[in-house]
Amino acid sequence: KTDPPSPVEFFGDDHPDDVDFDKFSTLLGGGLIPVPKKMTPSGSNAVMDALMGNKQNKFKDIIAKTMNGTGCDQIKTIWKDQENCSEPMWRAGLSIAKFCVDSESAAHNISKKHEGYTPEDTRDKMELIKGPYKCTSFDEFNPDVCPNCPNWGKIKSPIVLGSSVVEATEADNIVEVPALDLPFAPATTYVIPAYPRPFFRGTNGGVYIRTTNAEGDPDEKVVYHNDLYVVKRIQDVEMGEAVVVRLHLPKDGVREFTIPLTSVTSKEELRKQMSMNGVAVSRMDDLMTYMTTWVNELQATSVADEARRQFGWTDDSYTSFVVGNQEIFEDSIKANPPSTPTVGLFHAFEPKGTLQEWIDMANFYDRDGFELHQYIVASAFGSPLMALSPVACSGFHVHSKESGLGKTTAMFVGASVWGNPEELVLDKNDTQNSRMLRGEVYHNLPLYIDEMTNAKGDDLSDMVYQLTGGKQRNRMTGGGANTERARGKPWSLQAVTTGNTSIIEKISMYKNGPKAEAQRMLETKAVKLFKEAGTKSITDAHARNAVSIYGHAGTVYIQYVMKNLEEVKKLRDSVQAKIDEVAGLTAENRFWSAGAANNLTGVLVAKKIGLVNYDTNKLFKYVIKLLRENLNAVADMGSSAADTLNDYIHEHWGSILKIKSSDDLRKNQGNGMDDLVIPELDPKVRLVGRYETDLKRAYLIPKPLKAWCGRQQINYGSFIQELKDGFGAKTTKVRLTKGTTTVLPLTHVLFVDCSKVDVETQ
Repeated sequence: KTDPPSPVEFFGDDHPDDVDFDKFSTLLGGGLIPVPKKMTPSGSNAVMDALMGNKQNKFKDIIAKTMNGTGCDQIKTIWKDQENCSEPMWRAGLSIAKFCVDSESAAHNISKKHEGYTPEDTRDKMELIKGPYKCTSFDEFNPDVCPNCPNWGKIKSPIVLGSSVVEATEADNIVEVPALDLPFAPATTYVIPAYPRPFFRGTNGGVYIRTTNAEGDPDEKVVYHNDLYVVKRIQDVEMGEAVVVRLHLPKDGVREFTIPLTSVTSKEELRKQMSMNGVAVSRMDDLMTYMTTWVNELQATSVADEARRQFGWTDDSYTSFVVGNQEIFEDSIKANPPSTPTVGLFHAFEPKGTLQEWIDMANFYDRDGFELHQYIVASAFGSPLMALSPVACSGFHVHSKESGLGKTTAMFVGASVWGNPEELVLDKNDTQNSRMLRGEVYHNLPLYIDEMTNAKGDDLSDMVYQLTGGKQRNRMTGGGANTERARGKPWSLQAVTTGNTSIIEKISMYKNGPKAEAQRMLETKAVKLFKEAGTKSITDAHARNAVSIYGHAGTVYIQYVMKNLEEVKKLRDSVQAKIDEVAGLTAENRFWSAGAANNLTGVLVAKKIGLVNYDTNKLFKYVIKLLRENLNAVADMGSSAADTLNDYIHEHWGSILKIKSSDDLRKNQGNGMDDLVIPELDPKVRLVGRYETDLKRAYLIPKPLKAWCGRQQINYGSFIQELKDGFGAKTTKVRLTKGTTTVLPLTHVLFVDCSKVDVETQ
């Protein structure tokens, strides 16, 4: 440390062995000395390293500030008075020059006028310097100068005067990093956009702002140390305008999140939103200005996108498909920002297990006799193809009073194509409105509803019509506002339900002839397949796998469909034509036809790409058998006008006056009998008609008959016309209580001669 340096020589072996530190301490004659630890500057961490990576120092800038009076007079002396500059002062000047980007020229410019100057000696001297000298060292070497400096006490070293942030170039802004929470897109190339001025990105990332101070010099400071920028604006009918923000984290990768514009313009709300998504900033003023500047920039240069409020196909071009937080394209996957309806289900689509494990689990059903279970799994692949059909939904109900037949597990396997079945499959505790809301959000994903056993007939009828109608009910917004709630686009999907009883049978208890519902909902009864002992452990293991391996097959499948869309369309059309021909389906069976065609096409595609290994020929035969069984069941549901009339009279038996005809008593008027007849049944509560038992004539009041037809969803006009055409029914006016002590005025009635009905229906 002497000046000039003292000569140092080594005495001993040329190659001494390493000496243990404790032994060395003992040889010095003292006690054991604690092993010294390398000290790091206070505050030095990964964040500081990242920030320092964006900094550069220019000696030229230090000189420029020095010449206009805002720099360092010590540097000025070293530069201007080189002949009289002391060696320590010269070395201090070299310490600043060395750590500048223009170090080579700076070092020689402050050295070349020294006596005995050589470039080699200057370079060698500079190599020995470990870091830039502090202001205190300059003051020690040349007192009484630094205290008069305007920067004294504000900076620690003159090198700060030349410090600036290196702005990223276009090449710097192209980065390839993993996308957080996008499991099927492990690495994505991002082109980071130019930040709106006065903000800019550092060469190694981060958000900075550059302004000008009172002296006219550039003033730069960090806003946030990681890459953070606004990707796009979106318009959500419930949230209003919002922005999609992209965050690059050094260890976690890239994540995207959505912030309502109302939060961007509120400091506390912005702090909450940013903290929730991993952005930790102590001072929000600059960050809030940065975000609002981004919004204004995008509003001036781009149109807001519509928020994805539903999963499935994004438009009729079938070029992208939304599943959870991922928008899947045929050869890439991008982040899908959350919207009000979808954000609560994002976690349900996070995959678990592996694709191969899922394939093994799904092929548990690759056995003879398991065609029903295969068909349920096929609905998961057929559901996205429903968008290619003219019908909104095709339903399939599986019922059995026995438990343990694998109905629910098969639905879980189907749901596992896309995500977590325990989250995606609905059950008996879900309300009708919540089920339809899921249908709207799923859009093209399959809708599975377990245990419909306790549902009432009228609710089931409404559900069947609403599912196949493809629309959510219109509802009003809360809070007293006289406006409708936003509805999503109509859905196109496959719906599979299970229960202990037939849906159609339950509906038939509520209404006469549920033929229309039956045409929309295929039904079948599940049977026990594993009858031998010792199989419970096998089925239990399969059930566990169904809820622990999921979320892999859907992406593989839908990307293949997009890449081969025309081929898939042709395959679907040919499958549907063959089904219609072999099963004998007509336009009346369009819901069955579309559902079967899409499911079989889906499973054919899934088998082609190795997702399942089912025997599709046997599955086709099973579907044809299923369709024929339902055709026969619907044919038996035909209800004639005579059947309908019979149902009405029996259902209202206690409200119909049953009495013999009093026509022949007119001959005996005046004999004291007063033409009275003893009724066989005299209604006590209400009167809906009169039935003359001897002549088999019915006189029915139209109003209660019309109301009953409405409840039974029977077309009243068609029913009356059929009675008139087939059995000579007519409208007339009669006194319903004729022959009794009750005298009522004439009333309009429907007259039906039931003796003709008997003849026609024998």
